[in-house]
Amino acid sequence: MQKVELKAEERGLPAVDEAPNAWKHEIREGWLILVTSLFGIAVGAASMLFYSLGMFFEPLQREFGWTRGQVSGALLYLTLGFVISGPIVGWLSDRYGARVVALISIPLLAVSLFSLLRVGNSLPSFYALFFAAGSLGGGTTPVVYTRVVNANFKSSRGLALGIVLAGTGIAALALPPALGAAIGAWGWRDGFMVLAIAAGWAWPFVLYALRNVQGAAPPETRVHGVDRMTALTSRVFWTVSIAFVAVAMAVSAFVVHLVPLLCDGGMTLPRAAAVASIIGIGVILGRVLIGWTIDRLFAPYVAAVVFLITAIGCVLLDLAGADAAPISAFAVGLALGAEIDLIAYLTARYFGMRNYGFLYGSIYSMFSVGAAAGPVIVGYLFDWYGSYNLSLWIMASCLLFGALMIAPLPQFDWLRR
Repeated sequence: MQKVELKAEERGLPAVDEAPNAWKHEIREGWLILVTSLFGIAVGAASMLFYSLGMFFEPLQREFGWTRGQVSGALLYLTLGFVISGPIVGWLSDRYGARVVALISIPLLAVSLFSLLRVGNSLPSFYALFFAAGSLGGGTTPVVYTRVVNANFKSSRGLALGIVLAGTGIAALALPPALGAAIGAWGWRDGFMVLAIAAGWAWPFVLYALRNVQGAAPPETRVHGVDRMTALTSRVFWTVSIAFVAVAMAVSAFVVHLVPLLCDGGMTLPRAAAVASIIGIGVILGRVLIGWTIDRLFAPYVAAVVFLITAIGCVLLDLAGADAAPISAFAVGLALGAEIDLIAYLTARYFGMRNYGFLYGSIYSMFSVGAAAGPVIVGYLFDWYGSYNLSLWIMASCLLFGALMIAPLPQFDWLRR
């Protein structure tokens, strides 16, 4: 075991502490890092705008006459911002530490969200502000926070990532009913006000809790890991990227369009929002359960099984209708519970931490393209066909493709073979 671990470090791969209770010690010592990162992700640009956009469909349609496809198009501009900022934010985090990047990005995100209050009947302005949220708020995404977690947790890395990325599940659970109540009482502009205030809350947590923390501060010594070109030209990098793009397309389309789908089936908006919040329960449970599992079982196998279960959930919603919506929502939540943390886990395990921020940021950018394209495609399919039936089968096919891509990935010692 000693010889293998030395070789792993020499080749830039992370060695895992296998002491019997090492994972418990890591969680106990690093609890403040976990809480801060969880909260930061929950109120970050990706979580809040992704889970909230569906709540603005009906009021924006009513006031401005925009179609669902047009409103969904905002995600493309949000994603374009993530695509541009992802590798840059990752590189800056590798060089200067994650803390300073987050402290600059959080207030910029809050300003972008606040500016949405003053949007009139102008789609270009609406899209521009979503682009600003993605580009200026790129330092509030998991690209930054997972770097801190991966740097401080080894034996419990999967569980720690699962706990932190449960922040997206908290957003999925809390945002639909909270925004539904705010929009219903005061209007859609106050909904964006709520988002802007929530985004700013992360700043004091990051300022205090991530001081002098490994990964949050600039690295003082050379960090082990694979060089960029080796990673970017590897089959592993592109397999992970393509598989998660396909999964992101399906899952994001389901999440964004679930509320209008259920309303079309006769549900009231509050009832549909309550069903949609079940996604958050699936995300929270999925994050922790899947994180704990991948510390013990081969992560690509776990991912493939979860994606297959989610594909079945999409098919079930089409065949059984709104009665199956809670089951389908929970299944999609499980997939959401496997996406971002699995990308973070696989990036760290396959490529090490030397260029983690840049590599994760690059994969995250491609993942964001899929996450944005899915809702837009489904939005226009609905505009053309007047239903979501075809879209649900397309979602299931994308999830099946992702499972078949991810399952054959090599073992984590692939560079030593």
